[in-house]
This record gives sequence, C-alpha cells and structure tokens, in this order.
Amino acid sequence: MSSSNFETTIQAYLENRAKTDSLFAETYRKADKSIEECIKYIYSKARKLAKGGNAVGVDEATVYGWAVHYYDEDNIKVDKVQERVEVVAPASEPAKAEQPKPQLKPQPKRKRGDDNSLQLSLFGEL
Repeated sequence: MSSSNFETTIQAYLENRAKTDSLFAETYRKADKSIEECIKYIYSKARKLAKGGNAVGVDEATVYGWAVHYYDEDNIKVDKVQERVEVVAPASEPAKAEQPKPQLKPQPKRKRGDDNSLQLSLFGEL
C-alpha cells in the first residue's frame, strides 16, 4: 500500500502524540504494529460505522482515537476492507442569500377583560 495523504496525516498525529505522551510512545513502538495495518483498522471501523453503506462521515477526533486504540490493544484483528478515503475539511457556513424579512402585521391591543382574549398573561395586562 503506497503512502497516502491520509496515512501521512495519521502517522504525523501518532508521532506527535508519542513525543508528548511517554506511555503512548511505548505502545507506538510495538514491533507487531504498523501504520499500514493501523490505516486498515481505521477503514474497517469506518466501514462498520457505515453499516453496509458506501459512505460515512467521521470526525477527526474519532479517527485519531481509532488509531491510538489500534496501538494500545494487542488483540486487534484487522478486517480486510475496500479502501477509499476522502478527507474533507469542515465547511464554513455557506453564504446565505439575503432573504426579505417577513413583515409582521400589527395586532390590535387587547384590553383586560376582553371576551375575545383566550391567552392568559403572567405579567398582568396584555
């Protein structure tokens, strides 16, 4: 499997975490673990999350959590999966077209004791 942008991003995250977390640094050096298998593990977790669908959106914290989990656990079996990842940065709010504000019709003022008034007021007068 050739190195992809996705793989490079995950590997950089894990290496940075190993620099700041000495406990994780030990698990990251396990001889029976590899970044390639870690990526396959992430794909398999996403595939399970998609529940047979062709696409699923997963936030980066979840993906990084899966990567760390792969290295932390010794008994993980990686399922063979079809690999395809599209990384999309969170979209900023799309520019909303200016829509005219609805014009509110003025309501006639009601007086206390008006027989047509069905709404109670907690503040005294309506």
